[in-house]
Amino acid sequence: MEINAERLFTILVGGGALISVLAGIAAAIIMFQVKNKFGTGVLAVGFKYISFGVLFIAFGILIDSVQSYMQLSGNLPVGFALLLAKDACFVIGTYIIVIGSKKTGDKLESLTK
Repeated sequence: MEINAERLFTILVGGGALISVLAGIAAAIIMFQVKNKFGTGVLAVGFKYISFGVLFIAFGILIDSVQSYMQLSGNLPVGFALLLAKDACFVIGTYIIVIGSKKTGDKLESLTK
């Protein structure tokens, strides 16, 4: 049985993406649980908000790995739709993380004055 190098590379990249997705989901769950442990503190609320951004990034990575596999199989229309979905997840996720971090930083700064 001969293994195609391109297919093997795609499988390795997909495996790495799956590990990244699982790590992102775990990070989001941990960040979300901070709110449950510490109530309504500034950091807890900020972590909860940022955890949603981390989830979007994780979903973007997952879509990216599926897109890589679809391109290998030659299904271009689906690949284009996945490209748009992936980009949307990355943009939304990073926006949520940046805005959540900014709001949390601003609140912490106002508390220290």
